[in-house]
Amino acid sequence: MTENNLKKIHLNTINNQLLIQAFFFVLLMFSSFLYAQEKPKKARANLKHADFITKNPERFEGNQFLTGNVVIEYKGDIIYADSAVLYQDKNLAVAWSNAKLVSKDKTITAKRMEYDGQTTIAKAFENVVLTDPSSKIQSDYMEYNRTTEIATGIGNVDVKTPTQQIYADKMIYERLTGNIIVNDTYRTIGSDGTMVEGKNVIYNVKEKSSTFGSEVFITNKDYTIYSRKMTTNDITGITTFRDYSKITRRNDPSQYIITSDGDFNKKTGEAWLRNNSKVYYQNKILSAEKLYFNDKTGFGRGEKNVVLDDPLEKRILKGDYGEAYRYLDSAFVTKNAYAIKAFDKDSLYISADTLLAVKRHDVDSTSIVKAFHKARFYKSNVNGKSDSLVYNQTKGVMQFYKDPIMWSGDSQVTGDFMEAYTNAKSQKIDSMKVFNNAFVIAKVDSLVENEYHQIKGKYLTVLFHDDKIDFLNVEENAVALTYMDDTDEKTKQKERYGVNISYCGIIEADVVGNEVELVACRVKSDGKMYPLSKFPEELRYLPDFKWRIGERLNTWKDIFVESK
Repeated sequence: MTENNLKKIHLNTINNQLLIQAFFFVLLMFSSFLYAQEKPKKARANLKHADFITKNPERFEGNQFLTGNVVIEYKGDIIYADSAVLYQDKNLAVAWSNAKLVSKDKTITAKRMEYDGQTTIAKAFENVVLTDPSSKIQSDYMEYNRTTEIATGIGNVDVKTPTQQIYADKMIYERLTGNIIVNDTYRTIGSDGTMVEGKNVIYNVKEKSSTFGSEVFITNKDYTIYSRKMTTNDITGITTFRDYSKITRRNDPSQYIITSDGDFNKKTGEAWLRNNSKVYYQNKILSAEKLYFNDKTGFGRGEKNVVLDDPLEKRILKGDYGEAYRYLDSAFVTKNAYAIKAFDKDSLYISADTLLAVKRHDVDSTSIVKAFHKARFYKSNVNGKSDSLVYNQTKGVMQFYKDPIMWSGDSQVTGDFMEAYTNAKSQKIDSMKVFNNAFVIAKVDSLVENEYHQIKGKYLTVLFHDDKIDFLNVEENAVALTYMDDTDEKTKQKERYGVNISYCGIIEADVVGNEVELVACRVKSDGKMYPLSKFPEELRYLPDFKWRIGERLNTWKDIFVESK
């Protein structure tokens, strides 16, 4: 063998040794890795006591049969039973006859129980009862996970807490969070007698609160509640609504609340409602973007877009702030306040800084609307304004105070105090009276600037026909200034020939279109007729004449226009 061959053999030997060493190093590292990745062994269930221990290879897979005061321990949990089998290879304890599991601050009893040390899940069968400091749960079957502390009860589940008793077919109890979860139908009875029925609820025994995920029906001694989504708190008594909900008084179902966003305190009867919720009371409807209502005191307060609808009176009050008093049967609105009284063929519109609606429960249950400061009203045949007005809806009488003024067509009526009367059949203003400083002005010709029929006196009665002023009766110190027309027989055209001024104790006049024709001038009558060409300019306007047609309300929306 040559020297070169010897060298090759030596090198191959060295390489083989290096390979063997590398292999064992890798094997050692891999074994260490596997050892590091190996999960720690599970704790095992241990037998602590049994009065009798027997073993039959043909029974219980050859495991020991334990009887008499059996005690098995697993990581601090204790299982008690009259009889049990401990499957050592499965780390499983099966106990029956007065089986009981004691784990920290809770106890589970059942007719039969299985405790799996591998999964840390206890299964309890028949007459199952879980008891902890905050609740007691009974069911036909229960699984309890020691690691997660979650109990699942199935079949005739009955949960008792300090404030609730819950019935369901299936329930999940998360002890760490305190949540009792029911994903199917349930029924609860509160300590105050409140009954709740529905589906999908989470009840927290720590916070004593409930979250309802779908339709729920609640009944207590004062109210019934229906909601599609809400939460309740037994400590505060507050229910929060997040979908369509209805709260109804049990002693009077006509009084209820509709909301999809609000809070209700069943203890105090108070409700804080949002998003145009509605309160129904005494056949009225109160709504607002933000609404407070106390069902026990009957007081309600609304902010923004406040609406008080009274269907029986066919009347609506609106404003940006309002208050209602159920037991006083009154309400007021302010801030852009206005009222609408609906008639069969027409409506009356009233606005003011503040509107007050009151129903006096006297013989005829008189319904009254009062408008204070900058009052304005509009009806198809008459409109006007004053500092304040009172509308007796029952009697159909409107009273106007402080600087009242009315218009009907091109006729203007002013005085110190006015009353307008609505005909019950026609539902139109058919007459009015003016007291002290009555003054009627009517434009003679729209093409002539300075010609006006004028009638003054202390008292004035106005009669309407076909929505227009038809007849005037003026009493005490009556004065009439009227333009006289004649009709040309050939051309049939009217020609103005003079102006008549009459001074009478009583003046009666017919009004046809723009024409005012004196019918009677009685009691100390006096006067003079002037040819048009000789009519003195200084007599053209009676004392206190003021034509204010620019302030007239031409549509109902003009009730919102400030006085000029």
